[in-house]
Amino acid sequence: MENWIIGSVTLLSCILFQIFAKSCYKNLSVLVGMIVGYILAVILGKVDFSGLSDISIIAVPKILPFSFEFRLNAIFPMVIIFLVSATETIGDISALSETALNREVTTRELSGGLMCDGLISSLSSLFGCTPITSYTENVGLIAMTKVVNRYTIGLGACILVLSGIFPVFSAAIATLPSAVIGG
Repeated sequence: MENWIIGSVTLLSCILFQIFAKSCYKNLSVLVGMIVGYILAVILGKVDFSGLSDISIIAVPKILPFSFEFRLNAIFPMVIIFLVSATETIGDISALSETALNREVTTRELSGGLMCDGLISSLSSLFGCTPITSYTENVGLIAMTKVVNRYTIGLGACILVLSGIFPVFSAAIATLPSAVIGG
């Protein structure tokens, strides 16, 4: 019952902020809703802070955590993942161009996006990661808000980098209850 209340209050505060906020501040409605829901969840005792007790402040990623080996049974699936990632990137760039910018995507944008996707996926392998992909979930968010700004996207990237370098930051974000995220 408490989870339902938390989710409802989160959603309601999001909607009310969207209605009463002026101009560009309306874009903050999701953030405001999450803050209100999180405060309510803390008051109701639904936030688990136990994950913050044994966590280090800084963690530097280890470069090349694995030794080099060339195995065809591993290379073939990675090639498939790269191709799927490239296909998703083409779809995401095309959808963003049409929904947020109201125009067709250019060949230069597609080739730049694919180059960036391939480069970042190649660099991620230095840290022991699989190929990185663009997230289609963001297409809907950008289409809804019409925020297509390099600085905004860069700020989001910085937050993700900080989450990776400072585990205490990402652990604090992980304390968000599912009711708040669902709301």
